[in-house]
Amino acid sequence: MLIDQDEINALLSEAGDLSQGPSRPKAAESRELSLPNQPELQRILKIRVPVIVQLASRHMTVSKIRNFATGSIVEFDKGVDEPLSLMINNRLIGKGSAVKVGEFFGLKIDDISDVIERIRSLGR
Repeated sequence: MLIDQDEINALLSEAGDLSQGPSRPKAAESRELSLPNQPELQRILKIRVPVIVQLASRHMTVSKIRNFATGSIVEFDKGVDEPLSLMINNRLIGKGSAVKVGEFFGLKIDDISDVIERIRSLGR
């Protein structure tokens, strides 16, 4: 299900009190967006969206990609100690480092955009 721009604008207007200038404390950025009990906004908050953790990226020619085989190594210009990118809708919203959570991979968020920018990332 896609969210249309009107729904995103409604969320942004509800979140307006969170954007009262650049000097607001970090705690205000991380608090939950509280919305009135409006069914359409509550419906939007329940939409599941893909969360992507990007190790690195690069552009390659189709001829090189065509030659990939099992065991091929693709090299990236990013150090192993550099932060990973946290993305929503292919838009960067934060950075973090890889952690182990039981037997799974996780991301410890070191830097995150404010609520307004996270909502904007849902748009096109």
